[in-house]
Amino acid sequence: MAPTICSNSDSLETRREWFAFRVRPRHEKSVALQLQGRNEECFVPLVVKKRKWARRIVEVHLPLISGYVFCHTIRFGMLAILKTPGIVDVIRLGNSPVPIPDAEISALERAVKSGAQIEPCPHVEIGEIVEIQSGPLAGIVGIVNDRKKGNSVILSISLLRRSVLVQVDLAHLATRDAGAEMESRSNRLTNCA
Repeated sequence: MAPTICSNSDSLETRREWFAFRVRPRHEKSVALQLQGRNEECFVPLVVKKRKWARRIVEVHLPLISGYVFCHTIRFGMLAILKTPGIVDVIRLGNSPVPIPDAEISALERAVKSGAQIEPCPHVEIGEIVEIQSGPLAGIVGIVNDRKKGNSVILSISLLRRSVLVQVDLAHLATRDAGAEMESRSNRLTNCA
């Protein structure tokens, strides 16, 4: 009998995907350094905050999404990552690790690198869905949140139910079809299960 070749499982074994690893409190940067020392591709979004210590103001790099490190790895090759000191577990759906869509990590990376004012905010399910049309964040899709004096875009990582607020000029935004975007999100989650 000829061996059966299952191309779907082969692609899962070799395809690199982004996964969220939960870490111990205040261990995001040390875990990332350990993983980078082992040539693992990881991402910890950091923001600069000013803190006052002993009559002086110091700029401190703090995690934007505390408690998580994102790692680009193979689904069945993450045992070494899970053994890293400081890592608690990978985000799972049942017993299976759930990947984060590349577009969400890419949008988060671009937002951090752009130098825009970024701050964590509560996860938002409803609101007007827009795409940034111009500027350093062009192409990023998010949810509009009218807040304080200006409009802001919220970039969501749906798996973690975490969001990031980015200040963007209203002139750079274009409305997208909310129904198509929500259908796209539900399809991504259905495909993960």
